[in-house]
Amino acid sequence: MKFYVIKQFVGILILLLIAIIVNYYIQNVNVDIESVVLKQLIMFVTISILLFVCNQLIYNYAKKEEEFMKHKIWDKMFIIILGWLMISFIVFILLFFTTPLGDLISLHPWTLFSAVYYFLFVINLFVLSIVHIAVDNSIKLEKKLLITWASSSLLVAIIFFLLPSF
Repeated sequence: MKFYVIKQFVGILILLLIAIIVNYYIQNVNVDIESVVLKQLIMFVTISILLFVCNQLIYNYAKKEEEFMKHKIWDKMFIIILGWLMISFIVFILLFFTTPLGDLISLHPWTLFSAVYYFLFVINLFVLSIVHIAVDNSIKLEKKLLITWASSSLLVAIIFFLLPSF
């Protein structure tokens, strides 16, 4: 139990550290990277690390809860998570345009990181639910999480490197 709490705390600290570094970079560093590919690569590596930490948090939880992903609802979880993701996105957009959330984000860019982390985590859960259905049930959770991380990272790479305007 103690080790679980320490591992989860370390994972959350890593997420906070990444947010602090990115926030510091955005506000204080005057290094202007001219290469679009280099910017995309830096963003890809950062998001890939974030996805890895999200998977570590899930893995640590799953090791504590031995019945994780064994319930029948996981066969339909991709629908539930996709619905939750859509509702979350709509609520975020509504909050952005109808409340002072946009001003808060522009004054304190670190507040955007909590939304980014939330959406990355939910998207990662969505990919995990698809991987759960796509692979054999006898595959261990570690492999499912590795496939999830690789799939999510590949999805991010496709978005960053194949969409030229992003």
